[in-house]
Amino acid sequence: MTHVKLLNDIIAILTSLSFIDYILYFSVLALLILIIALIYVLKTENDNDAILGSEEMKKDNEIDLQQIANTIVEKSEPLVDMTKYEEEQEQKAIISYDELIKESNKKHLQYDKVLLVDDIIPAKKINLTDMITEKEIDEENVFHYEREEAFLKTLKELNQLLN
Repeated sequence: MTHVKLLNDIIAILTSLSFIDYILYFSVLALLILIIALIYVLKTENDNDAILGSEEMKKDNEIDLQQIANTIVEKSEPLVDMTKYEEEQEQKAIISYDELIKESNKKHLQYDKVLLVDDIIPAKKINLTDMITEKEIDEENVFHYEREEAFLKTLKELNQLLN
């Protein structure tokens, strides 16, 4: 019933309009469609410009990255610019950074037992009689600059192959 009444009301409104009302209605509707289409075209044009601009920047960056990668491969020593003061301090240093890392990895705390609080959080009881012990150095986990450089180079080659 309500659908029939609604349909009858729509037909009554449409029959009461004159020819000029129809022309105005359709011209406003066409104008709205044209404005929406214009906004869409302008928006997609800006997006395309942004995409093209980012592709150009990417090509420029790839050239720079390739040049940097070549420079790194050519020089086997790390690229660190130290001031005269820093060089002097490094030569006079009692312990070097590498030695410090090695020494810090030698000792670790001993624990008696590990309890789980609420079956989630581990709580460790420290052994107070033998608190700090020496541990064996795991050569596989020690940082080696040459291995890291070779790994980085392999990753770059893989990236080039994938692209």
